[in-house]
This record gives sequence, structure tokens and C-alpha cells, in this order.
Amino acid sequence: MGHRQPLHVGWARYYRLWTDHQLVRLREETRPGWSALAAAASEVVWVARLTAGSAALRAARMRPGPWTDGKLLALLSVIALGSLAVAGVVGYALSRWVASGPGDVLPAAGGAVAVGVALFALVFVVFASVETERAGADPKEGRR
Repeated sequence: MGHRQPLHVGWARYYRLWTDHQLVRLREETRPGWSALAAAASEVVWVARLTAGSAALRAARMRPGPWTDGKLLALLSVIALGSLAVAGVVGYALSRWVASGPGDVLPAAGGAVAVGVALFALVFVVFASVETERAGADPKEGRR
């Protein structure tokens, strides 16, 4: 058998091999810590999924009961007073916006969001009432 010469490795390839060796060694040393962190993260994800599923199930089963006239009047009064306050703030913000530069749209966007929230609250109050069957009512005869 003849004498074999070692392979000639250039400095770039040597540097890549050395870096790969160091990274493998570092990865093996830190792997136990990463596995504990990954296990904790998977537990958090599992708890979040269970909580979200439970909340969605409860929301699907939830049936609002009818409110008395006094409760509805109080709620509508609070919404009306809140809407007046929002209208005043939006009016002031829009008057300042008109007097400001042409690129300033934050007050108008904030006003649109505030008006949308107020309208959403009113729509919810109007359409949230669910008709429930009364005890003893015959659906064929209609309402008593």
C-alpha cells in the first residue's frame, strides 16, 4: 500500500467545519434547557386552547333573560348620556382637525371609532331581546 496524503482543506472550508462543530457542541449543551422551555410553552398553549374552547362553548350556550322596563330605561339613559359626551368630544376634535394641517386624520378616525362603539351599543340593546316561550302559551293560538 502506498502512503496516503491527508486531504487539503482550504481556510474557508476549515472555518465552516469548525463553526459547525462548535454549534453542534453548543446545541448539545443547551438542549436540556430548550426542552424544558418547549414543554412549558406547549403547556401554556394547551391551557389557552382549553380556555378558549370553554369560553366559546359557554358563549354559545348563554341565553340572555328579558330585562324589566326600568333596567332598559336605565341602560338607554346611560347610553344616551355617553353618546352626548362622545358627540361633544368628537365635535371638538373635528373642529380642531379642520383647523389643523391636511395630513392629521387621527381625530377623525377616533371619532369614527367612538361613534361606531356607541351605535354598536344601541344596536345590541335593540336586537338582544330574545323571545322565549311562556309557560302555558300555545304556539298555535299565538300570543296571549
